[in-house]
Amino acid sequence: MSENFTLAAMQHQAFGRLLTLSVAGQPPRRFTAQEAEIVACALAAVAAARSAERQVYMSPIASDREFTATVETGGVVITLDGYADVALDWSETAELARELAAFGAANIHIGSAIA
Repeated sequence: MSENFTLAAMQHQAFGRLLTLSVAGQPPRRFTAQEAEIVACALAAVAAARSAERQVYMSPIASDREFTATVETGGVVITLDGYADVALDWSETAELARELAAFGAANIHIGSAIA
């Protein structure tokens, strides 16, 4: 487990199951299962050098803060205006991607939002 981030599931009255990502020294961000899967795919792709993207960005619907990770030579740097940047090496980036993907896969219910 990384010392730079933690993940915790929570229940939201309107959005259902959410995943809270806490990055060292930064306020938490909350992701729906679908958002967690999208960010996981993007992080996994840059960690495995399958993507030339230089930034991973998400504005989660249930969070007051965006998620921005700038791709660097040795990993990604998670940034948030007004807070210290947090660098994750490639191993930590891949770990974060795996954990986000696991939450997404376990909590996506196709059609649950369709009435």
